[in-house]
Amino acid sequence: MSTDYFKIGEVAEKLKTTVRAIRYYEEEGLLVPHRTDGGTRLYTEQHIDRLKAILHLADNGFSLEVIGLIGNTRQTCATGDEGSKKISGIIDSAITDVKEKIFDLNSLKAELNIAKKLVKKCNGCTNAPSSKDCPDCPVNKNLKKIKVLNLVWE
Repeated sequence: MSTDYFKIGEVAEKLKTTVRAIRYYEEEGLLVPHRTDGGTRLYTEQHIDRLKAILHLADNGFSLEVIGLIGNTRQTCATGDEGSKKISGIIDSAITDVKEKIFDLNSLKAELNIAKKLVKKCNGCTNAPSSKDCPDCPVNKNLKKIKVLNLVWE
């Protein structure tokens, strides 16, 4: 059975990431490629699959610390049972974090929808968009309630 090896540039191109990102994950201990005697990094499909998982978690806001815990804890355990318990705890914590992010994003989505409705009330307004020139503006009146409107209004 032969193993195909890929150079770092090939892997970066294949995964639509940068060589620097791959080196960074290696520096952080998340990925350990094979090396030639000359120091060239060589990656197998298993490395690429691991890197896909790293990129997937990183793209979804996971910290390198959490990614490292998920990726490196099992090797530190003496038994499969110990590894299972530790990894399950880490994943449970990650699930809790995801649920919190979903809640926060849903709240932000609702806030943006309200902001959009308020901004649309300015359609057809001929006043200059300032508190001085449009003191009854619905955007202006909701600045304390809808945070994102503070980017819209002066």
